[in-house]
Amino acid sequence: MLFDLTSPRRKTAVRIVFGFLALIFAVGFVGFGIGGELGGGGIIDSLTGNGGTTDDAFEQQIEDAEEAVDADPADSEALADLILLRSQSGDAQLDVDEATGQPIGLSEESRGEYEEAISLWQQYLDTDPRKVDAAAGNAVVLAYRYLGDTDGAIAAQRELAESDPSGPNFGSLASFLYSDLQIEAGDKARDQALAESNAETKKLISEQLDQLRKQAVKAEKAEKKQPNSAPGESPELSEPFGGLDPSQPGGTLDPGALPAP
Repeated sequence: MLFDLTSPRRKTAVRIVFGFLALIFAVGFVGFGIGGELGGGGIIDSLTGNGGTTDDAFEQQIEDAEEAVDADPADSEALADLILLRSQSGDAQLDVDEATGQPIGLSEESRGEYEEAISLWQQYLDTDPRKVDAAAGNAVVLAYRYLGDTDGAIAAQRELAESDPSGPNFGSLASFLYSDLQIEAGDKARDQALAESNAETKKLISEQLDQLRKQAVKAEKAEKKQPNSAPGESPELSEPFGGLDPSQPGGTLDPGALPAP
């Protein structure tokens, strides 16, 4: 099973975080070809586990990319390539359900690859690229989410949105922020998403984000009614990105990749 819906908290998180998925894939990727920037083996392959490769298949490519980075640590293109390869290697090593072939948890190998991709991300940003590489950025957003790092995922998605302003990019950022109950910040991202959308998509994006906002407001009110809840520790939305740790009871894979967002 791709994610656990047995607890009310996770059901609410899934509704808020993943309610935007259909919109993003239909409007952003399929309808307008945004996914063409991602290249092969990207976000959709990461979600389905259908990359069709193994870690061994990435070994030489990673070695070549590392040599290019060692030769010029400020080479943003080489760093972006290495980030994507590390992420794809992590995808290939996720624990899968033998019966369905679907990813169900992090292996130590996949965790290490995602952590390496995230480490390289900061080095990549330090090169001050003219435009953030969409494939590398989306891979890092997904890596943060697999590791349950909400702040990291939001920050990486913000980098993508500010580098490439678009309805889907800012819409994904808004959905992340709403899921983390950062409603005011989510509103700002929502306004930017609408400003960057054309007439054909604006209504759909507005309707979807309005629903997410209502759910976030409802969850925030529920959180405030819990006297024993620490700030940000909603009984319904704690860890909205669903940290993935097979060593923990109920550890499940969070498949939510918005364009990722």
